[in-house]
Amino acid sequence: MNILFLGAPGCGKGTQSKLIIKEFGIPQISTGDLLREEIKGGSSLGKEIQDIMSTGKFVSDDLVLSLVSKKLGQDECKKGFILDGYPRNISQAESLDELFIAKNISLEYVFLIDVPFETLIERCTGRLLCTSSGYIGNTDRGEKVGDKCEGGGELYQREDDKEETVKNRLNVYQEQTAPIIEFYQNKNILHKMIGGNDPALLSKKILEIIKS
Repeated sequence: MNILFLGAPGCGKGTQSKLIIKEFGIPQISTGDLLREEIKGGSSLGKEIQDIMSTGKFVSDDLVLSLVSKKLGQDECKKGFILDGYPRNISQAESLDELFIAKNISLEYVFLIDVPFETLIERCTGRLLCTSSGYIGNTDRGEKVGDKCEGGGELYQREDDKEETVKNRLNVYQEQTAPIIEFYQNKNILHKMIGGNDPALLSKKILEIIKS
């Protein structure tokens, strides 16, 4: 079972990925995690990646694809995998497709979680994190920056959750990632799901499609 989640930042891809992991026991492939693992492993490639990232530059598409290819060859991916946040543009989608063909892998489901940008802006800009625990707060609940939370730390807002940054991230998504939707739609494996404030209901609909 090979699955890809698409959607703008804050749409809930991570939440739904965790559900699939729990339900079917297949791993999530995160390119960010792959880069960090390679650096931690101390390989020559890891050192190259660290040098690139330390200068603030982006790791090339070819290098990321090679890490994805390496991951797909591991035993834990034999029963399937979940891709979340990759590919990010049409060039990456086409290269990944070529890799799948070479490895005789079929992408079975692509779930697009569609949430209005206005909702995403409200959701992201209202999100608050704790300095000492995994607690996630929200201004919708009357919480604010500096409040003490259940974990004993203080709530703060990430730089990339500030309104101007969120809008920029959404614009980049619209320009670069949205064209991928048509790419997978033409393959007849795209399922457009309406996201919102009820992740449990969305999870139920996704599982119904997979199990049908």
